[in-house]
Amino acid sequence: MSKKHNNFPKGNPGNSSPKYQSNPRTGWRDAAFWKALEDYNRLDTRDRANGLKSLGMIVKDDDIMRVLTKSHFVIPGVTRFKCINCGECCRYAKKIATFTYESCAFLNEKNMCSKHETRYLVCKWFPFWVYQDEKFGSLLTIKPYCGGYGLGEFIDYDKTMGRMSELSLQTAKEDDGAFVIHELLHLPGSKEWVFPSKENVDKLLRLLSKTEVKAPANIPSDIELVGELHYAHHYTSGLLGNISDPQLTVNETGVITDVNEAFCKLCGKERDNLVERKLSSLFMNSEGAANDIQACFYRGKITAIPHRIKLGNKTTVPVLFNAMTFRARNDGLVHGSLICIKEITDIIYNELAQSKNYVRGLIEASLDCFMVINIDGTLMDVNQAFIKLTGYSRERLIGDYFNHHFINPEEAQKGISITFKDGQVNNYELELKTASNETIPVSFNASVFNNNEGIVQGIFAVARDIRENRRIMKQLEDSINYARGLIESSVDLMVTVNCEGIITDVNEAAAELTGCSREKLINSRFQDYFTEPQKAAKGINIAFNDGKVKGYELELIGLEAEKISVSFNANVYKNSEGTVIGVFAIARDMRQSKAT
Repeated sequence: MSKKHNNFPKGNPGNSSPKYQSNPRTGWRDAAFWKALEDYNRLDTRDRANGLKSLGMIVKDDDIMRVLTKSHFVIPGVTRFKCINCGECCRYAKKIATFTYESCAFLNEKNMCSKHETRYLVCKWFPFWVYQDEKFGSLLTIKPYCGGYGLGEFIDYDKTMGRMSELSLQTAKEDDGAFVIHELLHLPGSKEWVFPSKENVDKLLRLLSKTEVKAPANIPSDIELVGELHYAHHYTSGLLGNISDPQLTVNETGVITDVNEAFCKLCGKERDNLVERKLSSLFMNSEGAANDIQACFYRGKITAIPHRIKLGNKTTVPVLFNAMTFRARNDGLVHGSLICIKEITDIIYNELAQSKNYVRGLIEASLDCFMVINIDGTLMDVNQAFIKLTGYSRERLIGDYFNHHFINPEEAQKGISITFKDGQVNNYELELKTASNETIPVSFNASVFNNNEGIVQGIFAVARDIRENRRIMKQLEDSINYARGLIESSVDLMVTVNCEGIITDVNEAAAELTGCSREKLINSRFQDYFTEPQKAAKGINIAFNDGKVKGYELELIGLEAEKISVSFNANVYKNSEGTVIGVFAIARDMRQSKAT
């Protein structure tokens, strides 16, 4: 990571001017403009290209379009952000440089830089990026899946823009790795910011290979890199192993694009019989292998996946499947994956396969929706229950952003942020939207999971369909309101009394007749409101012993100590298990009867 920021390169959408200038077209920055940007933020990523056109923004560069459609525009007075020092930005910078999720070598257990006390931290400003629009001027964007998004105070728009500009103008010092803003690379030892295209990443690798990263000794020079396998191995800096191991490359559809001699020897087949063939067809569990290949493209890397590969003599060999994506030469985008095969013993294979099947079984056994969410907010895995509830296929769900599947994406993202911050979230209610545009209420529970080094890798989440719970609660609420209506419609005094003789509920007539408020009556003793407390208590006991009491005359102490003759009638009531829990009593004012 670099300590300071340099100027953005020419043609880059960031601050290209030598000094930050407020947008002179202040007329464009009215409330309607910010409302339009806010509406744009709610769009699905796939609809954002058209959304930018609707805003009047003409984006000709594909790299810029890709970054913009994955970002949110910062809205003054709406967007909140607080760095939670989770270290993920530094890990993302490491990923860009070496294509792994390994943490920065200088990132300590508190997610702070251990090399330079005053060093400018990546994670403090990484989520922000400035887009320079010809019509609207400088616009601030933010990574929506950042753990601190939606937290803290409102973003100070001008201050943030100015600070980024100041940092971009400072001279780079102590360059010892790549520095990233949004999806821009800072090349060590140079004064330029670039998009992570194939050419630029190769340049970065060559720069790093001269210092910290040593290229494998048997990797040929750039001119000699004619095979896809050699290119992929060079691109990933040999992180999966020596090129003499069985290795191959596949495209996004799982078709083999290149193999090495070791892989041909393992399979007992010539190269021409392997290239342009589906890799999954070489494995006993072809469907499982195909899913693992797709998982690699979604996650960027998979390790230690057990499989059995079929040999030419119809036997099988247990192997470990390791894979990592690399960017294609023609457009600099991820279209390929480098796969390394390691032979293992049957004992190790059986243990790993059993462990994998056990975990899969636990996931699929759940009647609730289970999902694994990556640190960037994308879905890494889902179970059949989630597929059924959403109406989308596994292929459509995995790799998509979690918050895209909810009516309120901001609330869904907030749940993710809380989980990363607190380690878990419980009973977080969201409204799921399905493929058929149905809205389903769910209760979201989640917790983070770590790797062996204690670094957060993602979130395990369970979403429970609570439509039935809400229906039952609605019926219960309606039933309570109905019962309350019946009670309040009576002109007679009505009370409920528990087994200890304590009043648990009253109607308005009871408050009027006694002259006491409802709050005072509830939790007080029933017998205290009569001239003969012991006789009143005896009436309650008769009701509990016999199940009811009728025409039991008492003298109630009314408003201003007035003595009121009442006829007391009561019945016991029970819980769902048939146990008596109280008495429902009605006291009729006998003055009315005498007057009649």
